[in-house]
Amino acid sequence: MVAPSKLWLDATCYELGHTWNPSCWKAQLDLAKAAYPYSLKLYSVFYVTKYLPDENTVLMRHRLQVAGQLPDGQLPPGQLPRHERHLLLLNTFSTPRHLLGGFNIYFAFLCGIPSCFAAISIERKSRRGVLALYVSNLAAEVLYNMAVTRGYITPVKYGDVLIFSLTTSIALYLLRVGDILQPDAQSTLRSIFGSSELPGENPATTDSTTVFEKIFQFLPREVKHLLTMLSERVKELPRHHLCKHEGSCIHYVSEGFLSKFSLGYAIQTALNLFRTMPRITRRPSAVARSLVDRENVYLGLFMGGLVGAFRVIMCLLRWFRNQDSPVHIAIAGFLAGLSNFTYRSTTIVLFFASRVIENLVYFGQKRGYLPTIPGGDRILYTLSTSTILHAAVFEPHQIRPAYWQFLLRVTGNYFSQLNRKLVDVLGTNASNLYPNFWPEYDLRYASPQMQSEELYRWWIDSIYI
Repeated sequence: MVAPSKLWLDATCYELGHTWNPSCWKAQLDLAKAAYPYSLKLYSVFYVTKYLPDENTVLMRHRLQVAGQLPDGQLPPGQLPRHERHLLLLNTFSTPRHLLGGFNIYFAFLCGIPSCFAAISIERKSRRGVLALYVSNLAAEVLYNMAVTRGYITPVKYGDVLIFSLTTSIALYLLRVGDILQPDAQSTLRSIFGSSELPGENPATTDSTTVFEKIFQFLPREVKHLLTMLSERVKELPRHHLCKHEGSCIHYVSEGFLSKFSLGYAIQTALNLFRTMPRITRRPSAVARSLVDRENVYLGLFMGGLVGAFRVIMCLLRWFRNQDSPVHIAIAGFLAGLSNFTYRSTTIVLFFASRVIENLVYFGQKRGYLPTIPGGDRILYTLSTSTILHAAVFEPHQIRPAYWQFLLRVTGNYFSQLNRKLVDVLGTNASNLYPNFWPEYDLRYASPQMQSEELYRWWIDSIYI
């Protein structure tokens, strides 16, 4: 029997990697058969919705990204960079092993570099930055989890909420003081918080107002009449002379909270219904549960609280200080960001923080404060994705669960069939998610070391059975 610490170094790519098929090229074919049908099924829906004019379709696609159903990009980013890289990875996984005669602890990361670089080079240039930004978020989360596990970092309680509050404050302040943020970031912030507090063009209709008005149409006539009358009365209440919004301050705050609460509730409900679609025929009651799920309320409170708190603080500061200042928007943004307590999501926090950093870097490059690196988006994507693939081999438990499930689906569950028991000796707890998995090898294609290991395992099993 070979020592466990040596076995993984001498293992073949069949024994460590594509354990389901001893042939390298047939294993790649198996991955292709799993990846491309899933790719077509997943992205066809989003390519259809891409061309629908409804504004809420964009919000739905974004919510699906946040939930892990559509992992990459703000819009469907194309199939090749998502799926071709796994096929290229297996090719670069096997070839160096044949050339070098074995593996090392960095092989997954190093094998991922050429495959990821080739994949992102196929993608459209306009989408590379979005893809690089997303995978860099994932890689940062993976590295953070690794650092916490190794004791290098001590987690701060509610640190994610504080980061969200700080980035919200910074983003709103930058938009208020000058043309620092990119146009898409400016329009997104105005659509969320409203244009009366933020300079720039006024959007004709925000997404949240559209949802709120659609829900209002389905109410009974008496209820609509009562709400309309109440709204008119509230509009007539006092408003500070420095406030630029229409109607009273109370109407301004309540309209922002209710509209965004409705939007959040509608998005989470639609997402729950999307998840229960495969089970509707077997369990029709799942539809009712999706409509009243408490997650719907939590997302509604997060979005409604974010906008409502921002508006009420802005108005209160004007009433108490009798002046308007860019500092007000920084204070209001920070306090409003605390609404993240009701719907804590690392995905949302990292995405928002990375967008703020991206805008600051872009502004610094435009002003000449920072150098522009040619092909920087491809380099960032390559290094970030290679980091994720390294974790997928040695520490899959450190990857965001939704994204790990995506990797399994896109590879036909083959990613779970790596023999991570062989690399447990490295101390990364690689087999944490699959502690009892051991492949059924065809010993005709196994190395002498693995054949002796299999005989030893058979002997031990025969003793205890």
